[in-house]
Amino acid sequence: MAVRITALECPHCTAPLLPEGGRSTVCAYCGRVLVDLPPTWWARPVVVPPWEGRPEDRGKPRVGLGKHRYVLDRQIATGTSSDVWRAHRDARLTEHVVLKIAHDDGDAAAALRAEHRAIERLRGSGAAGASHFEPLLPQPVALGKLRGDGPAHLAVAYRHKPGFVHPLTKVRARYPSGVDPRVAVWMWKRVLEMLAWVHGSGFVHGDVAPDHCVVHPLAHGVALVGWSKAAWRFGREAVGAPSEDVAASARVFTYVLGGDGGRLPRGVPAPLARIAAESVASPRDDAWAVHAELERMACDLFGPPRHTPLSLDDEG
Repeated sequence: MAVRITALECPHCTAPLLPEGGRSTVCAYCGRVLVDLPPTWWARPVVVPPWEGRPEDRGKPRVGLGKHRYVLDRQIATGTSSDVWRAHRDARLTEHVVLKIAHDDGDAAAALRAEHRAIERLRGSGAAGASHFEPLLPQPVALGKLRGDGPAHLAVAYRHKPGFVHPLTKVRARYPSGVDPRVAVWMWKRVLEMLAWVHGSGFVHGDVAPDHCVVHPLAHGVALVGWSKAAWRFGREAVGAPSEDVAASARVFTYVLGGDGGRLPRGVPAPLARIAAESVASPRDDAWAVHAELERMACDLFGPPRHTPLSLDDEG
């Protein structure tokens, strides 16, 4: 059905007019003073044709979630409890999202609800650094049952973050022998910084892994995803300790350096191999302490911090 909206137009020159209170106004284009305007002078109807979708979206599957319908662009991951899609709102004013669809209505749906609950709680954190780290969290747009031709499973839509599109599994696939150690250092530093804030907010992530670390190569940023095992560490929900997150981050560091089963390839500086091994064998609760040690070690090895690029395909 066509929608009727209002248009404001000067009767002399047809220039658009802004709605103003009172019975008079001045046309900004022709300068005419318009007086004795009736209360409904702005209510000239305009017919807007119904939305028929973009030509490039023809044939793509669509699902409903919350108040909107989304076009599924492409599947980007398959997790233990959900499939992950890039999607966008099927409307003139669109919005790009990451859509996670639970595999079933049992444990998978429960994991998705747990993730959403943990993220919402973290987004209300008052811990120092919230203004920087809160935007790095997934930003929920909608949570509910899918509408469409397929199963009506639980799904959650998160706002898409431009640039944060490369999990570290993709980085390892691009650099199977490992990235430049200087690149690995800034990646681990970003993860440790995020973990320090998460722990300071009273949470543990519980599942720090290469596929749950998403890198922004140009901005030297890393965001954590996969929050279904996150828990409030001061209550009954506790499933782990901050030290377990720190140890897991060290294993991720080893992974991007080309490590296999904890062993690092030759050519990795010995001090970096040592701090990674020690952080796994005797993990500490204080992510900032590990961060400070890593920073000092990197400065001794490579000099003052400077931009070290990471090249990946399909950046954006």
